[in-house]
Amino acid sequence: MKKFFIYLLLFFAIGTIITVIGLSVVDNFIYSLGQTSAVTVGEEKKNNNETIKTSSGIKIEDGAESLQYTYNNKYYAYLKENKVYINTTKDGKNHDVIEEKDPICYYNILYDKNLVIYFTAKKTTTTNTKLQINTYDIANKRKNEYNVFNVQNFSKIKDMNMSPVINIIYINVETKTTSRTNNIIYRVDLFNSMSQVKSGSIINQMIMLQRKDRVYYEDSNKNVYSSAGALNIFKTDVELIGIDEDDSLYFLSSDIKNIVYKVTNNKIVNTIKLSDTDVIKTYTNNVGTYLIYPTYIINVASKDPYRRIGRLSKYVNFEAIKGDTMYLRTSDNILVTTKVLVDDDTTK
Repeated sequence: MKKFFIYLLLFFAIGTIITVIGLSVVDNFIYSLGQTSAVTVGEEKKNNNETIKTSSGIKIEDGAESLQYTYNNKYYAYLKENKVYINTTKDGKNHDVIEEKDPICYYNILYDKNLVIYFTAKKTTTTNTKLQINTYDIANKRKNEYNVFNVQNFSKIKDMNMSPVINIIYINVETKTTSRTNNIIYRVDLFNSMSQVKSGSIINQMIMLQRKDRVYYEDSNKNVYSSAGALNIFKTDVELIGIDEDDSLYFLSSDIKNIVYKVTNNKIVNTIKLSDTDVIKTYTNNVGTYLIYPTYIINVASKDPYRRIGRLSKYVNFEAIKGDTMYLRTSDNILVTTKVLVDDDTTK
């Protein structure tokens, strides 16, 4: 009888191990079924000139920074060694390289067209840096130069928002000395003037409206401001997380991360109460505002903000969403895509 119980225990233990392994394999298999061929085969060049093709996805080059994607999912771009590389998502082949005499320090792809806005930086004195705004049309490979402005103690450009509707740009510039770090928000009219909007604090987030000349920003003390001043409509600390195509803004509660506020014309018009609080990150593409959890994603700017529009796995990191395509990156730097559920009408 004693041996019988020992065999029984061994039987259950082996069964448990097999079940766990089986579930892991099934999880990987189901995840692989969710992949699409929008991003297909890439290549990795090794030092010995040997070429290795990946079986799925595109190998992102080592040292690539600020990976971005066009709204129509035809191209992706990245910054490396002060140049912007633009490749096709179909096969990973290079489409063009944006290179200037002065180093490119920052770039951004517009959310609704294949237009790149990029900045060159040239140090003219020990403390002064000249920044030049440029654009590049991906389709016809045409460049244009715009405003030039000087920044004292320039460190980097942290963020940039542009409205192609009103041709206004807001830029968050970091300046740094041995004793102080500061952020300056500049408002730039591409065809006219520029001015400072804010200086004297650290700006963690910045979002501008697309149809109205107004910018919103959040400082390091979780104070939220608009162009008109402090936005005193919340009873708790919040984080500015996104915008939708109707120029409504979205704020996430800072403490428990289970409430999202929708704000239109500086008024709270909807409060979305969430069941899960383990938000990993947030993302916005000027059309939707997304909360990324360990295993799924929701778009709180959609008609149904609670619906899970995409599935995640521990084997990939979230990159971006463009239309119905979600970009993911594996731990070995492979870029893959999967389809997401979208509403016929994206916003409420």
